[in-house]
Amino acid sequence: MARPTDLCLAATVAADLGVPVDPHVERCVSTASGAIAALCGRAFERATVTEHPASYGRPYVLLARPPLVEVIIVREGGELLDATAYTVAGDLAAGGLLYRLAGVWPETAHVGGLVTLTVDSRQGHPGALAVTYTGGFVTPGQVAVDASLGPVTLPAEVEEAAILEACALYRGRGRDSDVSAESLGDWSVSYRERGAGQRLASPRAELLVAPHILWRAS
Repeated sequence: MARPTDLCLAATVAADLGVPVDPHVERCVSTASGAIAALCGRAFERATVTEHPASYGRPYVLLARPPLVEVIIVREGGELLDATAYTVAGDLAAGGLLYRLAGVWPETAHVGGLVTLTVDSRQGHPGALAVTYTGGFVTPGQVAVDASLGPVTLPAEVEEAAILEACALYRGRGRDSDVSAESLGDWSVSYRERGAGQRLASPRAELLVAPHILWRAS
């Protein structure tokens, strides 16, 4: 069964593999989609969420689910901020950037995985910056679950990467993914070379999603 987080369809992967759709193919799709999302540091599926972003005292904050579809509420120090105080116009929405038109956002930063105002002020503190917004792409998995959400808006290269990665995971089941060739007579084994820091099973998939990695200041 498809999940909203699936970046491709099990039927597409099964067709490429020449096998029927079964739970293993579906698991490969979900695993591949999760691996791509983790590599890119973002959730691709569209949703309405509340975030406590880190601003580092700058006039813009990076939200974790671009592209931004709608900014619903921004709270600063527990108070509702007027919508005329910020914008996501133009390329800002595509990049996930919420820009303050005057001054800077309150100084918040990522500390130990949480967003803090001070060392003692953890994420969700009443004084923290909080943004409620709708963002992300409509994924093939979301449309499979609810066709009314269509059409799919996920970039084609991300969907193709998910297909390649799911196929690689399926074909690699039960064997060492680093082994490229084996022989029986006078036993020998060859190992494929992995690029430095390669995290996906499919190198082509990793190249395809590289432009979609969400870089954050730290």
